[in-house]
Amino acid sequence: MNKFQSVRYKLAPQMRDYDKLANIWKPFVMFFNQPNIKSRVYNLDKFGLRFNDLSNFKKLDIEKNNSIFNEKLFSKSEKTAALVGASSVFGTGATSDAFTVSSILSKKTNIHFFNLGCSAFSGFQEIILFQSFINFLKNTKMIVILSGLNDLFLMKYLSTFDPVLGPHYFSQRYIKGMVQSTLSWKRNLAKFIFSPFIQHEVYWNSVKKKELFNFFFKKNEFKNTNLPNKEEVLKNIVKKNFQLWSNIQKGMGIKIIYFLQPFANWCEKDLSDEEKEIFDATDSHTHKPYQIAKSMDKAAYINYKNLIEENCNYFNLDFVDCNDYINNNNFNKQWLFVDRWHLTDLGYKIVSDLIISKL
Repeated sequence: MNKFQSVRYKLAPQMRDYDKLANIWKPFVMFFNQPNIKSRVYNLDKFGLRFNDLSNFKKLDIEKNNSIFNEKLFSKSEKTAALVGASSVFGTGATSDAFTVSSILSKKTNIHFFNLGCSAFSGFQEIILFQSFINFLKNTKMIVILSGLNDLFLMKYLSTFDPVLGPHYFSQRYIKGMVQSTLSWKRNLAKFIFSPFIQHEVYWNSVKKKELFNFFFKKNEFKNTNLPNKEEVLKNIVKKNFQLWSNIQKGMGIKIIYFLQPFANWCEKDLSDEEKEIFDATDSHTHKPYQIAKSMDKAAYINYKNLIEENCNYFNLDFVDCNDYINNNNFNKQWLFVDRWHLTDLGYKIVSDLIISKL
């Protein structure tokens, strides 16, 4: 166990369970939470979606009704809503299902919230996931989106990606696996020999010998001109995502509220002793995601927040910034973050209270 894990598991032992959660490969969304997981920290249904607090549904036979959408059968709430997002919606960091945002909202309002969250999803994957379960959400009256961080993070994390469809986690692994599984042994051998010396993008399934030798012997003449302008790609992706949410809002006749999720670097508060210890351990870790997270400063936040707010205004979606809320209230020394991305039980309660005030 390294220093980071030692500190992480000492202060937030539930993170052991989250670090063990496996992904499975799925159509369209690329990957998803492993389904049918029962544990003391999180419980996932047959789809891989996380239940709210199961103690509220003692009559629910999980084996026969293994879907979060059956929670409504035993809920006192007449209205339903969808909570959409990535790991913050999933509830990474919460000590149990009871402390996820969807569970807290369902308890404190007259609306039952379904948890449509998957760790590491981009904004576009969140939209695809919602669309995938739309048949289960016919009577839904509201969508609350708690998101935003991953689109900015992925731009910094990945060096190459499709400039129209955008980046997603595991994209390089996906491309490598697909190419590897479809190549003949001759092309596999050529790829093994030549790829370390070629900077240009090569389509190994169809490349011809002449092209391959040109790439190899004239490599200085073949510069990769397909590298995307990340700033422009981010703007286009954000605009596309909000236009899609706007279409859903109009088409379903429902209200959508967008909450920019809290991120430790963007919240101006005095850190708790636990946060200081965790962040010191995180910052010393060489794992690339942690180093990128450390670099995502206030300047990046201001530009990104403005981009999201502008699109919300243009497409008539309500916008709320969780970071502003934390900044403007006295949460000094309170332990809100289990790492720079994810929240403690108290952190999720504070975000839930903010959401309730805007419903």
